[in-house]
Amino acid sequence: MIDKTKTYWTGDSADDISEWLRLYVEDDTMDVNPIVCHACGCDSFELRIDQDEGAIQVKCTSCGTKKILLDCDDVWANAKPKLRKCRICKTCKSYNVRVGFLRRENGSVKWVYIGNRCTECGTLGSYVDWKINYEPTDKLEQNI
Repeated sequence: MIDKTKTYWTGDSADDISEWLRLYVEDDTMDVNPIVCHACGCDSFELRIDQDEGAIQVKCTSCGTKKILLDCDDVWANAKPKLRKCRICKTCKSYNVRVGFLRRENGSVKWVYIGNRCTECGTLGSYVDWKINYEPTDKLEQNI
């Protein structure tokens, strides 16, 4: 359940990211998908993000597996990703992550939003989003 009484909204669980993203974007039709480690099933990650390039890499906090998400492989070589630390509690580097897709009328992805929740203080947010200017977007959607 989302607590909206604070300056920065917090969530009790990773599931709150989906609701937060839909409120943030003001679109109930957003398709939201969880990020889960394919190696061990954990849903807690360190985030390395380049906001200028629209690039994200996650690193599982349990087994250490790294993955570049979505279409970010295309820009990763030029990216200057930074390890993200929670802006509120200032110490935590561990997040639950969801990917939100806004779609065109034909169903392809037109915009990507990365939603996150600090695993320590529960603060909800989004470090990065970007527009998709190509079709088809099947490969993008499968790489989560």
